[in-house]
Amino acid sequence: MKITGEELKNKIKSGETFIVDIYAEWCGPCKMMSPIIENLSNELKKEDSSVGVYKLDIEENKNLAVDLGVRSIPNIKVYKDGENVINKVGLLNEQQLRGLVKEVV
Repeated sequence: MKITGEELKNKIKSGETFIVDIYAEWCGPCKMMSPIIENLSNELKKEDSSVGVYKLDIEENKNLAVDLGVRSIPNIKVYKDGENVINKVGLLNEQQLRGLVKEVV
């Protein structure tokens, strides 16, 4: 589920549909959202969904985060066909995250 900056760039180029949670270990709201993201990822895998879910540590990928326009965390980005189609900043609940999946499927 955790992804490196290089892996993220490759996924964007590939045109896959996925959600990436851009977070930091020190971020309180990020910590609160982490189990929600993990639960969603596990459920989508069980459903054999075409939507992947990943986590990118901003501290390990500062330059990429700047390139992606990340100014606040947690930052949820949804990619489809190589484009950032949805961007949400702040703590989201599971229902809100599932809504993002429905928007891109």
